[in-house]
Amino acid sequence: MDAKWQKAGGLVALCLIMFVVTLDTTITNIALPDITRSFSTTLDTSNWISTVYVLILSVLMIPMAKITDQLGRKRLMVIGLILFGIGSLACGLAKSIGMLIAMRTVQGLSGAIVTPIIVPLSVDLFGRAKANQIVGVIGAAAAVAAAAGPPIGGLLIHLWSWHEIFFVNVPIVLLTLGLVAICFHESYDTTISKSIDYIGIVLLSSGLFFVTFVLLKGYDYGWQSLRITMMSGSAVVLLGLFVILDLRRQEPLIEFRLFRDLTFLSSTLIYFTCGFAVVISSVVFNFFLENVRNFGPLHAGYIIMFSSLTVVISLPVGSQLGQKLDYRWSNVTGVLLMTIGGLLLTQLTYQVTGFTMMVNMAIIGLGFGFASLSLVSAVQYIPVEKAGIASGMINAARQLGTCLGIAMLVGVLNHNVANAKTAIKASAYQNVRESQVSPNVRTALDKVIHHDTAANHAKATLAAKSLSNVPKPIRTSELSQLYVGASKLSQANEKMTGSLKKITGRYGTIASIFSGGSADN
Repeated sequence: MDAKWQKAGGLVALCLIMFVVTLDTTITNIALPDITRSFSTTLDTSNWISTVYVLILSVLMIPMAKITDQLGRKRLMVIGLILFGIGSLACGLAKSIGMLIAMRTVQGLSGAIVTPIIVPLSVDLFGRAKANQIVGVIGAAAAVAAAAGPPIGGLLIHLWSWHEIFFVNVPIVLLTLGLVAICFHESYDTTISKSIDYIGIVLLSSGLFFVTFVLLKGYDYGWQSLRITMMSGSAVVLLGLFVILDLRRQEPLIEFRLFRDLTFLSSTLIYFTCGFAVVISSVVFNFFLENVRNFGPLHAGYIIMFSSLTVVISLPVGSQLGQKLDYRWSNVTGVLLMTIGGLLLTQLTYQVTGFTMMVNMAIIGLGFGFASLSLVSAVQYIPVEKAGIASGMINAARQLGTCLGIAMLVGVLNHNVANAKTAIKASAYQNVRESQVSPNVRTALDKVIHHDTAANHAKATLAAKSLSNVPKPIRTSELSQLYVGASKLSQANEKMTGSLKKITGRYGTIASIFSGGSADN
C-alpha cells in the first residue's frame, strides 16, 4: 500500500477506536431512564451499566498497557476490537439487566486493551516528530465522542430504541478491524521483560474497585457501616501494598518515574479532571433534564449537544495555541472554563430557561475541549519506547476520573433525592393532619403518601367525593359561609323532595280511584 494512503487509513482507524471507546462512556447515560423502565429495575441498579464500563476501563488500562507492550500491540488491538464488537452486539441483544451489565464488563475489558495502544501505534506509523500533532487529532476524536454521547444517544433512542446505542458500534468495529490489519505492523516495547506482574494487577485492580464501590454505595449502606468500613480499609491496604511492591520491582507495572516529569504529572491530573467533568453534563445534568424537567431523551440530548458543538470549536483553537505558545495555556484555560461552567450549573432551578442551560453546556464544552489537549502535552517529553505505558496511565487517569465522578456524584445525587423524598413525605403528612378533611379522606391520603400507586389515587378521589363524615369548618373561616349555604341548600332540597313525594302520592291515589271506577263501569 502507498505510504500516504497507509498513514491516512491508520489515522482514521486510531480516531475511530478512540471515538467508539470514549463514546460508550457517555452514550449510555441518556438511555438509563429507558433501560430502567425496560427491565423494570431501579436507577441504582441500571447505573452499573455506566459504572462497570468505566470501572473496568480505569482498573485494567494500565495493566493492559504493559501487557500489550510485551505481547504485541497490533495483535492485542485486533483481539480487543473483536471483543468490543462481540460485547456491543451482546449488549444490544441483552434480555435482562444482569446480562447487560455483564456484557458491559466485556466492553470495558476490550476498551482497556485497545485504548493504551493508540499512542504507540501512532508514533510507529507517523514518527516522533509528528506524533504530537497526530495525538492531538486523536484526542479531538475522544473529546468530541465524550461530549457527543448524549445527543447521539438521544437521537438513536428517539428514532429506534436504546438497543441501537450498542448496535451502532458493530459496523464501526468491522471497518476499524480492516484498517488495522492493512495499515499497521507489529510493534513491542523492547526495553521491558516479557514477565507479567499478576500480583500487581490483582492488587491494583482490587484496590481501585473497592475505592469506586465505596464512593458509589457509601450513602446507601452508611459511611460508618461495617461493609463500607471494611472496603475502605481494604482499598488503603491493597493500594498501599501495590505501591510499595511496585516501587521495588525492576519492571514496575506503573512507571512512577514518569511522574518526575512535571508536564506529564500536571497533564495527567488535568485529564483526570476532564473525566470527572464529563459526568457533570452526561449523568447529573441529564438526570435533571429527564427526571426533573421530564424532557425526552432527544430534547435532553439537544440541550447537552451544545457542549459537543463548542468542543469542536475549542479543540482546534487550543491546538493552535499549544503549538505556537505552550499547551499549558490551553490546559489552564480549559480547567478555568470547566470550573465556571460547573459553578453555573449549581444555580439551576426548575424554572431555568433552555437558553441558560445551553449557555452552561457551551461553557463546559469549551473548557473540556481546551483541557483535553492535556493528552498531547502529557507525552511531549516521554521517551518513545515508554509511549505505550504513558498513554495507558494518562487514559486510565481520565477513565478513573469518570468512574469516580459517577460513583461520587451519583451517590450524592441519590442521597439528596432520598432526603428530599423523605422531607416531602413528612411535609405532606403534616399538611394532611392539619387540614380539615373527613377521616376517610385523611386515611386515603396517608395511603397515597406511603404508597404512590394508581389504586390508592383512585381510592383517595372516591373518598374526596363522598359527603359522609365531612367536618364542620370553624365559624371564622371562609369555608364556614359555604358550609352554611350548602347545608341550607341541602335542607331545602330535602323539603322539596318530601313535597314532591306527597304530591306524587296524592296523584297516585286519585288516579287509582278513577281507574277503579272506570273498571266497574
